[in-house]
Amino acid sequence: MKLLRILAWLFVPFIMIFVSWKKLGKVAKIGGAIWAGFILLIIVIPTEEKPNVTATVETDAVASQEKAPKVEKAVAVVDTKTEKKDDQKAKEEAKLKNETDAAAKKANQKEVLAFEKSVYAFEETMSPIMNTYQEAMTGLGNGTVDIYTVYEATENAQKAAKHLQSKFYNLDVPENLPKDVKQMLNATASNLSTAYYSKGKAFDAVLEFLDDQKPSHMSKFKEEISMADSFVMKGILKLMEAKTAVGLEVDSK
Repeated sequence: MKLLRILAWLFVPFIMIFVSWKKLGKVAKIGGAIWAGFILLIIVIPTEEKPNVTATVETDAVASQEKAPKVEKAVAVVDTKTEKKDDQKAKEEAKLKNETDAAAKKANQKEVLAFEKSVYAFEETMSPIMNTYQEAMTGLGNGTVDIYTVYEATENAQKAAKHLQSKFYNLDVPENLPKDVKQMLNATASNLSTAYYSKGKAFDAVLEFLDDQKPSHMSKFKEEISMADSFVMKGILKLMEAKTAVGLEVDSK
C-alpha cells in the first residue's frame, strides 16, 4: 500500500496533493506543490517538433523539376508538298474513275440499243406476213378472196410466228451488262418468245376453223391472240426498264 502511494506521488503528485491536502503538514504541502508543478510542466511542455515531411517532399519535388532538363513540346510540321501530292493523286484517281464509269455506261447503252435493234428487226420480218394475212381475211369476209388463199396466208403467219418464237427464245443477252439489266433483257426475250408461241396457237385455231367452220376455234383464236398481246406488252415494258437502267431516254410516245 505504501509502495502505491509512493508511485502515485512520483507520477501523479497533482492528484495526490489534492486528495491528501488536509492531511499534509505545512512543509509537506509546500514540497508536494513544488513537485506537482514540476511534473505538470514536464507533461504540458511538447516534445521536440517533428520535421514537416510534406514540406520536405514538396521542396524535393520542386528541386527535381529544376534539375530535370526541360523538354520542348513537339511541334507538328505539315509537309505541304506531300499534302499537295496526295490531293493531286486523289483528284487524278477520281477523274480516272469518272472516265471509267462513263465509258462503262456508254458501253452498256450501246449493248442495250443493239438488243433493242434486234427485237425490232425480228418484229419487222413479221410485219409483211401479218399484213398479207389480214388482207386475206378481209377479202374472205367480203367475198373477194377465196378460202385457199386465206388458208395459205394463215399457214405463212403460223410458220412465221413459230420462227419468231424460236428467235426470241435464243436471243443472246450481252454478258458484260450489269446483273439487273441482264435480267430485264432476258425477261424481254422470254415474254416475246411466249407471245409468239401464243400467236402460233392462234393461227392453228384459224386453220382448224377454215377446215370445219366450228365457232369454238375462233374463240380459241381470240383467247390466244389476247394472251399474245399481253406478253408483248410485258416484254416491251422490260425493255424500257433496261434502257432507263443504263441511262437511256425512253420515248413516251
